[in-house]
Amino acid sequence: MKATVRVAVALLLVAAVSAHGHHHHDRRRLLQGNRGNGNGNKGAGANNNRKGLKFNFPKGTARAFLDNVNQQQLQKVLEKAHFSDNSALAQALETEPDLGIYVASNSAEVQGASTASSSAEVQLIYACTGLAVPTDYVPTATAEGAAAAAATAASPTDADPAMSNVWALSSRPSATNKIWLDFRGGTIRGTAWNDASLPSIVVPPYSTDADASLFSTTERSNIVAIWRGVAEDFSMFDVDVTTINSRAAGTPPQNYMRVLIGGSSSLLNMAAGGVAFVGLFGRGDTTYQPAFVFSNDLRNGFPKDVWEAVSHEVGHTMGLSHDGVKKADGSVDAYYAGINGWAPIMGASYYQPVSQWSKGEYQGANQKQDDLAIIAGKLRYAPSGNGNTLATASPLTPAVSASTATTTAVGIVSQTGAAEMFKLQANRGTLSFSVSVLNAWGRYGRANLDAAVKVLDASGNEVTSSQNTAGLTVTGTAVLSSAGTYYFAVSGSGSGDPLTTGYSSYGSLGQFSLQATYPEFTAPPTTLSTPNPPPV
Repeated sequence: MKATVRVAVALLLVAAVSAHGHHHHDRRRLLQGNRGNGNGNKGAGANNNRKGLKFNFPKGTARAFLDNVNQQQLQKVLEKAHFSDNSALAQALETEPDLGIYVASNSAEVQGASTASSSAEVQLIYACTGLAVPTDYVPTATAEGAAAAAATAASPTDADPAMSNVWALSSRPSATNKIWLDFRGGTIRGTAWNDASLPSIVVPPYSTDADASLFSTTERSNIVAIWRGVAEDFSMFDVDVTTINSRAAGTPPQNYMRVLIGGSSSLLNMAAGGVAFVGLFGRGDTTYQPAFVFSNDLRNGFPKDVWEAVSHEVGHTMGLSHDGVKKADGSVDAYYAGINGWAPIMGASYYQPVSQWSKGEYQGANQKQDDLAIIAGKLRYAPSGNGNTLATASPLTPAVSASTATTTAVGIVSQTGAAEMFKLQANRGTLSFSVSVLNAWGRYGRANLDAAVKVLDASGNEVTSSQNTAGLTVTGTAVLSSAGTYYFAVSGSGSGDPLTTGYSSYGSLGQFSLQATYPEFTAPPTTLSTPNPPPV
């Protein structure tokens, strides 16, 4: 593994250095000879149809194959991956070469022999070739993110946590379930990823340079940025995105998913930006762990590409399929790249500033999976930190100067259509407010939330509302006609028509910070009543 400071390095480093120096291939060379998938990328299956694992089903062949595997096992697969029946899965296997099926190696050969009487496990796997980014790809915005500041990110507007905390990053420490981002490399043995041809898989640490022995300042800054991007994607769920070793911390296997980030997909004899088994989060052993994200194939570890790929692969482990688009000839482009600044996380979301979970509301969507509901079935939604009604709204405690009250608060919009509520008391006058979302890494947005804000009076009537028109931060003012109690309601919004030009509020969830200034509240003077009858 890499050391963060000057420390003696274990013998494992010898293998890691060797592997690390071996896998800086140009993606065009990596992909030679593989089958195309209609997206300008290549299918993984042609160079990975080893025993037990099969991709690239010719049309009309997948259903017969599925009918020959153990149906009890297959039914579990259909449920985990949210396919309605064998025919629906067969269609997906035939139209998407990156989707494969794995039959445990103690069964008959996958390439033809009947396995109907076998009790061997059956699993689905995605080898996401569409996530690999060409080495010569040049993004519209090319500015690198600044080095992380020495601060703890308590608010989405705070600077990224200090690089000295790189191995102690934790988005929700109290959560039972963990997504473990492992950047330090390791050797994988005795899993479904291994067979006679790959008895040991040595994955080098995440690196952007030729030195595998130390994490440079740039690399540690990148890791913090990647962690924060993934943490935002899962902020609406009750899960801790962490760089802390979940296995060493004693977390049971059913409560964590390890994502090993480093090296090239050639380590697994395939060509992909990442690979993962489908729907396996929650399993009580590590047979189908880890998920892999091959940072060398993602513009040499470019943070935007890596955090998008990590969230995508973890999505597969929750049971999600690819968000693609149907083409006129009936084929499917498995990786929808989005439109007008938006893309689905389960597509190819590298090229848009806003990426969100989706339910296929865009034109030509290949499937309508409810991403949020499926993930929540594994992780649960995050509890509201501020209440969602007038009765449960969090009271704001302002600082007062020269009769002007100033207040701040943070929250997470965790469910579609549910607002985070805040309560304040103010005199009549002008209320000014702004809601900011997670700050960007350089010029690359990380926020999922496109915020909308309403100001309500004591009875819940709308005083004013504001929604983004030119970005994700919302600002506004409200004229308060009388002194009394008022409320903020912060929720998610959409932009444009989700079918053709934008996106709905469905996946507009995530962290925010609220700031407000308003006239200091002063209680009206008490009026003493005149006694009746008057004293004599």
